[in-house]
Amino acid sequence: MKNRQALKVKIKKQLVWYSFLVVSIVTLIVLTYIPMLTTIKYSFFDVQVLGFGEDRFVGFQNYQKIMNNSSFLKSIGNTFLLAFMGLVSIPVGFILASLINNIGRGKWQSFFRVGYYFPNIITGVSVVLIFQIVLKANGGLLNNALSLLTGREVAIGWLSDSHYSRFGATILGVWGSMGYSMLINLASLQSIPAEIYEAAEVDGANGFKQWWYITIPQMASCFAFLFITSIINGLARFSDLFIIGGNASAGRPGGTLQTILMYIYQFSFESPQYGIASAGAMILFVLTFVITLVNLKMTGFFKKKDV
Repeated sequence: MKNRQALKVKIKKQLVWYSFLVVSIVTLIVLTYIPMLTTIKYSFFDVQVLGFGEDRFVGFQNYQKIMNNSSFLKSIGNTFLLAFMGLVSIPVGFILASLINNIGRGKWQSFFRVGYYFPNIITGVSVVLIFQIVLKANGGLLNNALSLLTGREVAIGWLSDSHYSRFGATILGVWGSMGYSMLINLASLQSIPAEIYEAAEVDGANGFKQWWYITIPQMASCFAFLFITSIINGLARFSDLFIIGGNASAGRPGGTLQTILMYIYQFSFESPQYGIASAGAMILFVLTFVITLVNLKMTGFFKKKDV
């Protein structure tokens, strides 16, 4: 009798625990896995209107169309170029973290940590509005500063000239992400045992040698993490570039800022061809997956560790 009561109590407790999991599992299935499987299906069909009419199976034609489309190929190039240019935030964050770490733990370090991380709190729309003033061709703050430094008038259209738009978008992106990079770098720096530096100093290693032979190797895993997250975020970049282009997916100016996601948006909402959009989404997924695997392989994630 006692065993039965104990079993009932145990089952009741487990049902309570599983009830919390059910909500999350159902949410994942409805909002993530079903749309994912639907996207895979649509990529092989000619889908003009969702929920109406019979979808026509076309096989790999959607993939062939977009892979032979110059705009899509250009969007792939733009996506990777902007993603790799955005990696500048990693060394910038490391430099800021090193400077903050040298201050010592106290109020000033907290002040600078919050100050540099603050751009991450600001919404994407607000950041774009700010930088449309900073990077304006005539009277922009950056051009005014360059004019003072060079002694002549500088009027570069950082966001309006197709020759400079990628640089302007990179400046905007780095400003928004350097605080996150700084915080991760700072946490990694502060996790390095002080005893290693003390031993190196006793052995006669100067500051540069300590930085080169101790700090940099100890930061390798941190750099790898920031590299992969920055690349993935770069591949998923959309909102700020969309606003810069005048709330259009063309990637203005001159299509230089059209990413894969903007191309997918174009055939999802502006010129609905859901089969094309789904095929583009699957190609983006494969690219992201491959890059993640390569990075994990390079960082030794799959190496067997001795227990």
